[in-house]
Amino acid sequence: MASLPGIGPGRAALLARLGIVTVRDLLLHFPRAYRDCRELTPLASVEPGERVSVVAEITSSRQVRLRGRQSLALITLADGTGTLQASFFGRGFLARSAFVPGRHAFFTGRVGQYNGPCLSSPEYELLEEEDLQSLRQGRILPAYPLTEGITQRMLRKWVLAALDAVAPGLAEPLPGELAERMGFPPAAEALRGVHAPDSPEAAAAARRRLIFEELLVLQTDIQRQKRLLRQENRAHTHRVGGELLRRFQAEIPFALTAAQRRAVEDILGDMAGPTPMLRLLQGDVGSGKTLVALHAAVVAADGGLQTAFMAPTELLAAQHALVLEGLLAPLGLRTVLLTGAAEGRGEAHRAAASGDAQVVVGTHALFQDRAAFHQLGLVIIDEQHRFGVAQRELLVRKGPRPDVLQMSATPIPRSLALTVFGRMDLTVMDELPPGRTPVTTRYIPQGKTAACYDHVRKQAEEGVQAYVVCPLIEDSIAKQDTRALLTHFSELSAGPLAGLRTGLLHGRLPAPEKDAVMRAFKRGEIQVLFSTTVIEVGIDVPNATLMVIENASEFGLTQLHQLRGRVGRGTRPSFCFLLGKPRTPEGRERLETLCKCSSGFDIAEADLRMRGPGELLGVRQAGLSDLRAADLIRDARLLDAARREAERLTAPDCADAGNLADSLFRPQSDAPAPA
Repeated sequence: MASLPGIGPGRAALLARLGIVTVRDLLLHFPRAYRDCRELTPLASVEPGERVSVVAEITSSRQVRLRGRQSLALITLADGTGTLQASFFGRGFLARSAFVPGRHAFFTGRVGQYNGPCLSSPEYELLEEEDLQSLRQGRILPAYPLTEGITQRMLRKWVLAALDAVAPGLAEPLPGELAERMGFPPAAEALRGVHAPDSPEAAAAARRRLIFEELLVLQTDIQRQKRLLRQENRAHTHRVGGELLRRFQAEIPFALTAAQRRAVEDILGDMAGPTPMLRLLQGDVGSGKTLVALHAAVVAADGGLQTAFMAPTELLAAQHALVLEGLLAPLGLRTVLLTGAAEGRGEAHRAAASGDAQVVVGTHALFQDRAAFHQLGLVIIDEQHRFGVAQRELLVRKGPRPDVLQMSATPIPRSLALTVFGRMDLTVMDELPPGRTPVTTRYIPQGKTAACYDHVRKQAEEGVQAYVVCPLIEDSIAKQDTRALLTHFSELSAGPLAGLRTGLLHGRLPAPEKDAVMRAFKRGEIQVLFSTTVIEVGIDVPNATLMVIENASEFGLTQLHQLRGRVGRGTRPSFCFLLGKPRTPEGRERLETLCKCSSGFDIAEADLRMRGPGELLGVRQAGLSDLRAADLIRDARLLDAARREAERLTAPDCADAGNLADSLFRPQSDAPAPA
């Protein structure tokens, strides 16, 4: 970078804040927008309601004090044809800092009214004489993400210098046939087109080509890894279709859904194959993933092999152990629970190491050094995105190349799943078992909270059970408006819900106490269970038909959907009530979405749009958080096309796979730059 003109150690340190360390980084620092100066509007021609782009001189600037502590910057612009005001609400300080009379600037925004026509909080860019010349020539200027100390003019100058140095010798990474079929410009032309376009259409075409190239590089790596995995030899031979599996299937008291049958076929097909299974089982809340996964555990036991079943929380692990014990004990299979706080940990360790236990259910304790298995043949990981990649690998290494089945109740678009979890085969269960009743979701305004709890009381007296979920365990000075579980439990148990059998559940309780509370709730001994999000996954109480969520807007959308999934598991009508006034527009949007949508796939799509894929899918863990041009949500169609092309290009019989190793989207040594 220091070889580019005007970049010394100080500016290099500033550029590093933007992730720009090499010339390659600079070329991949794409504009966030463009200043289209071909159709500038003269100030004399602007009309209220229009969105305009103008270049003008700042002739006056002042700060206007408003009620309270608010202020606005009010400036006057002139361009030789007329004058216009521009206002910046809440940013009065700009009148004394940025908007110096005599400076020229580019403004784009909507014309409103403030003592006459006025640009309302427009985007702006202060211009130098060099920029003015470009604007007068009707050019399109890129607008880059900046950091303090770096201006648009600096970045434009450095990017053009880097283009002049690198573009002439830039290799074409895409196969010629592919580029022609997709209508893509050559790599050097696309790189110049995104930084110095002749038209908005040229900029869009260039960006589309670079996005596709980046996704293709990503997808070819995923496909090659997948092919390498498929070359591994199986360490175990499973008895698919053995006596235990026949007995297990005969004793299931209901018919599997079509989606469950397809999932079982996929899993048993993997276990019968020549290479270890690596599959993601994805399904909405309540779709029956655990029952499907148990087929794999029974097949492993048929061959004398053990299963490790890992869950993210002690409560969920305990619930799984309880369910598995009930289903597997009639087959003569032993299930033990191994968590950090579980009673009988020593016996669980011994049973796992000796092989006396065929199924070991646990949390992070399963991959600790002390945990050992006699002959581990299958690893099942529930809510897999809650574990890091390294943690999952530690458990898998407890056996010689065991089969791996990962489960997720976070439905995501198929093309995105095939990228984030690209090494794995994918099974999607998109059908709920019969008997699951739809859950009616309603937002309860603050004035009707008392009526909501009156309804909870009446329903409990008629024999149904309810959950009340709070975001905090104890009162917090930082969140004084947020319901705390312990206080809420005391107030309601002594007030509106007095006389009902109430229970309390949260993460600080000792494991035996948590287990005792859940068992009492399942037996119906507790009518209303007050809890934090520890009940988010894995709790199955068919008689629970009411879910009340306090301060609901503070939870994530997917988390709200998971909590709602705790009810509607029986035949009675079920309801989810969302309480608390949203503090932000995003919080209001989450509640509105949950009230409108029941499908987990629709919920996940909305959550991805609001939050992006990083937090929701563990994208950072998957190494996909530093994409330069592409966006996994926005570019879903190009992502799917890139995956299909990557499958073709990595096939052994592909004659022309291009030179993707030369792509700028692969980290390389710094390209040469002019002195």
